[in-house]
Amino acid sequence: MFVKASETVTTRGSTLILPTVSIGNVPQLGMDLLINTLQLSRVGIIDDSALLPVSGVSAFDHIPSRLVPLEVYQSSDAKWTLIQQRSPPLSKHHRLFAKSMLEYIKAGEFDRVVLLTSSDAALRTDALIDGPQIRSISINCDERILIDRLQALSLTDFGQRRGVAIADDMDSKESSLAGVLKQLHAAGIARPLLDMCQEAGIPVLALVSLVNEGDNIADAIMLANAVNAALGIATTIDQWRPPQSWQWLMPDNVPSELF
Repeated sequence: MFVKASETVTTRGSTLILPTVSIGNVPQLGMDLLINTLQLSRVGIIDDSALLPVSGVSAFDHIPSRLVPLEVYQSSDAKWTLIQQRSPPLSKHHRLFAKSMLEYIKAGEFDRVVLLTSSDAALRTDALIDGPQIRSISINCDERILIDRLQALSLTDFGQRRGVAIADDMDSKESSLAGVLKQLHAAGIARPLLDMCQEAGIPVLALVSLVNEGDNIADAIMLANAVNAALGIATTIDQWRPPQSWQWLMPDNVPSELF
């Protein structure tokens, strides 16, 4: 259930960007950079029983509110709506949570939906070893300008293989998508959500970061760069501003009081 901060909040016609809780937490870290650098306002939360309950101090300097599992942020012109997810779904609740997010997407009447996810690079196929380590998956998406921009940025289609034509008939497309989704590993709700969006006819673009677990700050910056360039969110950004919560992300000196 979407709980708005005020009755004036609207998402109709906005571009929705949402992360998955996946390997390296790269999508969440990328969202941190976008929200903090763009100084977005928190316009509500999504209350969902499928998520592990969590609460803590604010992650951002410009927002005093305590953090909760699922937060909704928005630009002042309502052009961009971003979700930040702080905790994973409970065990065996991934499909249930994906269904909840699908219902939120439908009710929000968004102009465009972009999913940020990550996949285990150790389990990638040989075809994914070479080339860009951020790939794209387009579902029901025929936005020519966006597709051209992805190609210009070398955000290669995740499931495309050299010399293999893209299927035109619906059955072949669904079969092709199933094969692509099987290549996603440790990607959170990406598989079920993309599958549900395909069935519902909802256009969605997914950006997939192929990473290993560890210090994933560089991966998060690359993903933030990719989504910013692909969507043209802010062309004047010279440097990303990490939020205050990042000071303990990979600390050099851990306070002894913690042990």
